[in-house]
Amino acid sequence: MKNKKIHKNILIKLLKKVKQNKKYNSISDEIVLDEIQKYLNENLEIGPITSINKQTISEIRKQLHFSYSSFQTKKKRKISKYLEELKQAKTKKQILEITNPLLSTTLSTKERINSYLEIYKKIFNITNKPKIITDLGAGFNIFSFPYMNLDKLTYYSYDIDKEDIKLINQYLDILNNNLSGKAAILNLRNLKEISSLPSSDIIFLFKTIDILDKPNKNHKSSEGLIKYLLENKTDYIVASFATKTITRKKMNFPTRKWFELMLKRNNLKFQTIRTDNEIFYVVSKH
Repeated sequence: MKNKKIHKNILIKLLKKVKQNKKYNSISDEIVLDEIQKYLNENLEIGPITSINKQTISEIRKQLHFSYSSFQTKKKRKISKYLEELKQAKTKKQILEITNPLLSTTLSTKERINSYLEIYKKIFNITNKPKIITDLGAGFNIFSFPYMNLDKLTYYSYDIDKEDIKLINQYLDILNNNLSGKAAILNLRNLKEISSLPSSDIIFLFKTIDILDKPNKNHKSSEGLIKYLLENKTDYIVASFATKTITRKKMNFPTRKWFELMLKRNNLKFQTIRTDNEIFYVVSKH
């Protein structure tokens, strides 16, 4: 049987212990508490929890690492410096010169640097050029805006790290002549928060679905999310999956057959775009 009774003070103690590691300190308390609750419910026997141990903290941090920290590089601390340089940029050429260093601060954006132009060209050939994009599990993907070749765009960026959100909002302020919108904390497993998302032309879910589904060890979470978003929030979803491991080895099964079968089962249309590192599914109801 699963644990249902957890003392509030134990949750708070676990929260503090987990966030003592600086890698997780800036992740939203709500997200960390959600991971703690999920871990306890899945791993502890019924009855009140009155103590904590190192293994529990280690396992919770491991999940947070999978969800967030494994995509970071040591260059992340340089973002503020690059944003200061961006403030001085006056031309598109100058902005592009700072774009690649910004994209190099996380692994997912770094590996797309040579592909972003092609990715966006192919996506927008399918969807038409968007006026509004919502990015879920966004990381710093917004830094690729100069590669979209759009004169104006409203961009809503959602993730779980408070410091990242501050940096993205700074970026939006700097490029406010062409780029508007906001960045905010969002828990993708919270249906109330999902229901409050703005409507948009496209929703990005880049390398997010595997993370969303992992705790439940099935694909019900992502299936429900995609159906809800296409019914209520957007005409197109662009979901991507890695085709290489973090250690850069090719995956044995890079195409997500379960995802394609799920889309077909729900009568959803899709087209694929491939790069060396990633496969993108452009999904719609029509």
